[in-house]
Parts: sequence; C-alpha cells; structure tokens
Amino acid sequence: IKDLRKAIGINDRFTFVNELFRGDEAMYERSLKTINSFNIYSEAEYWMNRELNFKLGWNEDNESVRHFYDLVKRRFS
Repeated sequence: IKDLRKAIGINDRFTFVNELFRGDEAMYERSLKTINSFNIYSEAEYWMNRELNFKLGWNEDNESVRHFYDLVKRRFS
C-alpha cells in the first residue's frame, strides 16, 4: 500500500470516519495524510497512539480500531 486513502474502501472509510473519528471527515483526511508522510511503521504507530488512540479514546479491542491499525501496518510492510 503506497497511499492509505486509495487502499481504504468506501465502506471502511464510512466506518472509520463515523466510529473512529467522531464523524469528522477533515480529521480523518488529515490523519491519513500524516500517516502517509511517515517512513517507518514505528513512527506512525507512535503518532497514532498519541494523537488518535489517546485523544479520541479508541478502544484497542474495537474491531474497527484493529482493522485501521492493520491497514496502516500493511502500508509500511
């Protein structure tokens, strides 16, 4: 995956925006742009833990959260 935006289908996008980003499409787009700008997964993971997990109160047991992290992992593998 070179660009997360292209790898995320319309259904996943809808789920992510509504469940993970509290309906804030602009925040979702900014987050994907930021994640795409990183060179290695550990940078992206650190940023996601600090900026998304913590600030948005994501539950790591949530299926959508796990799916989002899996897509990000694939972006860097």
